[in-house]
Amino acid sequence: MKRIILGTAGHIDHGKTSLVRYITGVNTDRLKEEISRGITIELGFAPFVLPDGQRIGIVDVPGHERFIKNMLAGATGIDVVLFVIAADEGVMPQTREHMDILRILGVNRGVVALTKIDAVDADWLELVREDVAEYLKDSPLRDAKIVEVSSVTGQGIPALLDVIAELCAETPERVSAGVCRLAVDRVFTMSGFGTVVTGTLWSGAIRQGDTLELLPSRKQARVRSLQVHGEKRDEVYAGERVAANLAGVEKAFAERGSWLAAPDSLKDSTRISLRLELLPDAPEIAHRTRVHVHHGTTEVLARIVLLDRSALAPGESCFAQLELETPLAALPGDRVVLRFYSPMFTIGGGTVVDASAAKFKRRNLESELTRLAALYGGEPTQVLRVSMAKDGRPWSMAEISECLSRTDEKEPERIVREMVDSGVLIELQDGLLFLAETANGLKEKLTVWLNDYFARFPMRFAVPKKEVAQEHLSKMDPKQQRAVFRYLDGAGGFEQDETAIWPDGWKPVITAQQSAVIADIRELFAQTPYSPPPWSDAVAALNIADREQGEYLQWFLRSGEMVRLSDNVVYTRDAMQNAEKTLCAQAPDGFTLAEARDILETPRKYAQQIAEYFDLMKITRWDGERRFWLRRG
Repeated sequence: MKRIILGTAGHIDHGKTSLVRYITGVNTDRLKEEISRGITIELGFAPFVLPDGQRIGIVDVPGHERFIKNMLAGATGIDVVLFVIAADEGVMPQTREHMDILRILGVNRGVVALTKIDAVDADWLELVREDVAEYLKDSPLRDAKIVEVSSVTGQGIPALLDVIAELCAETPERVSAGVCRLAVDRVFTMSGFGTVVTGTLWSGAIRQGDTLELLPSRKQARVRSLQVHGEKRDEVYAGERVAANLAGVEKAFAERGSWLAAPDSLKDSTRISLRLELLPDAPEIAHRTRVHVHHGTTEVLARIVLLDRSALAPGESCFAQLELETPLAALPGDRVVLRFYSPMFTIGGGTVVDASAAKFKRRNLESELTRLAALYGGEPTQVLRVSMAKDGRPWSMAEISECLSRTDEKEPERIVREMVDSGVLIELQDGLLFLAETANGLKEKLTVWLNDYFARFPMRFAVPKKEVAQEHLSKMDPKQQRAVFRYLDGAGGFEQDETAIWPDGWKPVITAQQSAVIADIRELFAQTPYSPPPWSDAVAALNIADREQGEYLQWFLRSGEMVRLSDNVVYTRDAMQNAEKTLCAQAPDGFTLAEARDILETPRKYAQQIAEYFDLMKITRWDGERRFWLRRG
């Protein structure tokens, strides 16, 4: 059976709560003040079974302008609206604001209940009926049926229920896949049970025993038990009114406006990009106007950053950013409602396009607007392309599936295969996928950077991969970096080994003066091959400038002429090879450190350096006294 939320809307004292009480038998006004004053202040909830057997949840919202934020908290999770207009008053100010909110939230499936028909005569009812029909023509409920009812006599109630049943039958079922998130609208504690949160489950499913996370506190809690309208459940699904008893978290870490979600599935951000829509009767909005932002059950303050204009006229729309004063955990496709800072009234809203946007830079205006237009359009391949282009790194299939879940696409694997076959995506090792345009841009950028690098350091054979990764792959983790280097290895234009990379065909450029210095270093180390001078002493003896000392050392190491044992200790490779041959010939059954010292005729510390190098290279094995050959020199 489908899971449907029906929400009320309409002006104060137009009979929303009375109508809900008549059809359900539940008084959704539960606060003492609500009962004494006869007005709804907080959200009210009731279960109801329609005549056709469909069970739905009802959210009753307040109509008073002072409690509009409470109305917004309830309206954001509804599938069908029961829009109430009293026959004795007709269209009133909150009638209009509630309709504006429905327009912004994209709620266009509903029925209009013309209430209190028992309180007016036939002529007046006819006038109100015509007035309401005219008003609805330019509203989201332009196609809605108008049903005249009385919560006193019951007149029209069966017809109203039939219409609601039809609407529920036409309403698509919410998908219980994707990110699990519940918009918390009420928090309380129960003696012996602890913290309980209630709200509408926007997407996903929750099972008893799940570990979930409360945002913004980032506190994790275990779901001890679940209820839907008082009925205990082992599992709940998107589109249901849920009460979750949480273990391991105090009430202080949960409040209206919180989200209950799968751990690490939501990221809060202080900047979002959206398609901003201003209501036709709103005032013109200037760049950096301060507003109240309503998202789910959350309310935060923000400033509107208009990207391509200095002001937005009534009824117009554009791409914009919200600079949020408090982080917001949204997802692309979510709707937000904007209310003027002071005095507070609804001015518009929009659809979240980028839930974690970077600060806008005017020099990137054209490309940013193109990117936002692609995201807003929702075409899967374009959404994936621009999302991966912004991220600038390879993605896993799981990340791609999450990205495409914002569209209604059910086959991310098929989309990826088509994009790979058409050359838009490149398959890397470990199942990673890389956007071809990003890969080509990286190749071009790296080629230019390497050419500039070797123009500055012509003696060098290669660039350490760590340096390249720090400069060009800093957004990537080690696994992604390895995959990109493997891709570059086969992409052409580069050569590399385990630790370094260089342009295809590159050879170090050595001047005549540098060749002479290299010869002097060779001669110095050849004088005492088994007891070479520390590198710092050697370059000082040859008067090599400080800025060049490292360049010569890297040249010798990279060319393979020398091996490095520590920061300041280097040997020629010939010396090490000759030491191995000499020791192997004179001590074929192994040697002690003293024997190595005598055979190589070198001080003990140098013999120890050579012996430890042999151990490191798996040439010998030391048992604590003697070293035995693992291979013959």
